[in-house]
Amino acid sequence: MLDIQVRIEGDKVILEGLNRLAASMPRAIDRGLQRIGKGIHREAYAFLSGAGSKAATRKGAYAGGYPVPVRMGHLRRSLAWLKPGETKTGDVGAFTAGEHEVVIYDSARYADAIHEGKGSSAKFGRRPYLTAALDFFNQGSRIKAPLEEELKKEIDGNSGVR
Repeated sequence: MLDIQVRIEGDKVILEGLNRLAASMPRAIDRGLQRIGKGIHREAYAFLSGAGSKAATRKGAYAGGYPVPVRMGHLRRSLAWLKPGETKTGDVGAFTAGEHEVVIYDSARYADAIHEGKGSSAKFGRRPYLTAALDFFNQGSRIKAPLEEELKKEIDGNSGVR
């Protein structure tokens, strides 16, 4: 029934591919996508909430740990998501979600380095918090459930069934 496509572009997760259904029930698709965006964002936030204080470091937490340790909180504060058709600007430029798309992203300048294990983070390896959040959220095909629920509400609402 649903043809959801998930693309991962560096440090962004993009959900798209619902154009056929969106033509007849755009509000339902957008509501479902927003629920999914919030869920993946919540999971990514958790993957950016590792022990990172000086006290935690003394107890064995370390700079390259995973979940990613919180030092100053900038990486976690820079994590955001966009509703369909929305644009926001962050440290590294503008992020845009197309029509019937949701984008989960991190606008911190060093987000890609941490996610992909590049540059100064190479010694720690990849810490793919966005990919992990997507996988964790989608356990048991949870991505499709909010869309199906919103579509059912729309169909039931249009047919007079409550």
